[in-house]
Formats: sequence, structure tokens, C-alpha cells
Amino acid sequence: MYKFLDETKSNLAVDEDTGKVTEAKAVIIPIGSRVITPKQQEAYDELKERQIKREIRRKMQDELGYFYFVMREHRFGNISAESAARLIYLCTYLNYNNEFMLTERKKMKKSDLKEVLGLSTGTTFNFWKEVSNVYILDSGEDGLKLMSPYIIRGHIAKSDELYKKFYLEGVRCIYKAIPVSKHRYLGYIFQLLPYINTEYNIICKNPDETELEKIQPLLIDEICNLLSYDTTQRSRLMNIYRRLTFEYHGHKEFFVTFITPQDYKELTRAYINPHILYSGSDYHKVEVLGLFAKAK
Repeated sequence: MYKFLDETKSNLAVDEDTGKVTEAKAVIIPIGSRVITPKQQEAYDELKERQIKREIRRKMQDELGYFYFVMREHRFGNISAESAARLIYLCTYLNYNNEFMLTERKKMKKSDLKEVLGLSTGTTFNFWKEVSNVYILDSGEDGLKLMSPYIIRGHIAKSDELYKKFYLEGVRCIYKAIPVSKHRYLGYIFQLLPYINTEYNIICKNPDETELEKIQPLLIDEICNLLSYDTTQRSRLMNIYRRLTFEYHGHKEFFVTFITPQDYKELTRAYINPHILYSGSDYHKVEVLGLFAKAK
């Protein structure tokens, strides 16, 4: 309970329980009214904010669907870009026991890879040579099993911030929509995972930055250098990505977009479609900024 220090002729009152002096104001409150202290209001506001964030996360999962995790610092540097793309797609068939499944009950075998991945016999052989005993273990009649610590389907003990979420539906849509010859361009982006901003899906130098205006986008030449791609072919690379589209929920969308603020060509931002991968708080703002919907 607070008691006013009348002798001071000021708006000061003392908490009789703690002795703490604070500014206060006497008001007349009708009987039955509820009084909330500033501290209680602050706690209530924090609670509401947490509830809103939980609701946004729940709605995001409902809209984007099931996902698996990939450690964000992993660049798939031990396999080719095209194999990285095929591995990311293949992982959409994982169950929660790290088993690759054709259906809920039927396990995937090595002999199924050619059909599942939509590849020729020779290309399937090359893919298997890269990923076997590195990412995938062939258990014979027990099927194929994931053996990589960098990819997880299910609960993770560590902070979500250490991982990127890949959404099963989006990954399958983009993989099936593009020709085999373009798989490496999917893989290029997956090999840039450590540079993808968590909140805005921009390829940048500071992936943990949450304020859009403070994000430092990687220049196209810098992206080329990271991928060991000829910088003199930068325009060709951008044009290829402008043609990589897929159908998602009845809409034609781009996989990657390049957005340049007016009069600031050097600040071109490369956005990754959040229907494929996203780990931030609200993917809708990335949709708006990235302009992924393809004009008809």
C-alpha cells in the first residue's frame, strides 16, 4: 500500500511494504473498478506480445506446412551444387526416424532413387557417389537412412536460430518445376545458406540483422565469387534465376528475385522465396518485399 508524503506538497508516495518512494497521483475510483499498476500493465503487454508471436508462428506453420531443419552454417561444400539441390529434395521424404520413405509404411531403397529424383541412370549414379556414406546410408532391406548431423526432421534441442527451415511442399514444387539441367541453380542458393538473412531472406553479410535498412546485401559479384562463378557472366546468372518459376497454391512464383531501390543500383537485394525456406517471424513481409508472384 502507498502512503502520500503530504508534508512535501508533491506527488510523492511511499510503498509501506518496501519503503520505496515513487511519483503517484490520487484519483477517485468507483467501487468495483479494477486497478492495474504500471508493472502489471507492462507484464500484460509482454504476455500479449508473446501470444501474438505464438499465433503468427502457428498460422505460418499452417500456411507453409511441414518442414525439416538444415544447420545454417552448412554450405554443402563437400558435394556439387546439383547434388545439393537433389539432396534437399530427397530430404522431403524423411520421417521422424531419419528414414527415407516412399509412403508412410514403404521404405525407400537405393533402387528407387532414379524414379524419385527423376534422373537418368548415369546422373543417379553420380549423385549416389557424392552422397553415400556422407549424407545417406544404404541399409539394404531396411532402406535408406539419413546420416548427416546437419539435417534434422523433427524436434531440435538447440536454438532454432542455428537452423533454417525447408518446407516440404515448396521444395517439391520448385524441384519438379525445373529441368534437370537447372538443378545446380537451386543448389547454388542452398550453398549460400549462411548468408541468407533470417528475417528477410536476403542474401547478405549480416544474416542476423532484424532491421531491414541495416541489412548489407551481398553484391552480385560477391555472390558469384562465393559460388566460384565467373563474374563476367553475372547478367546471365541473374537472367537464369528470373526464369526459374514454379506453381504454388495456384500462383506462378519466382524462386529468387532481384529488387533494386530507385537510384541505388549498388544496393540490389537478392530475395529467396520463403515458401522454399524461411526461419523468421513473419514470411508475409518477405512476400511483399520480394515480389515473388509472376505477372500473368
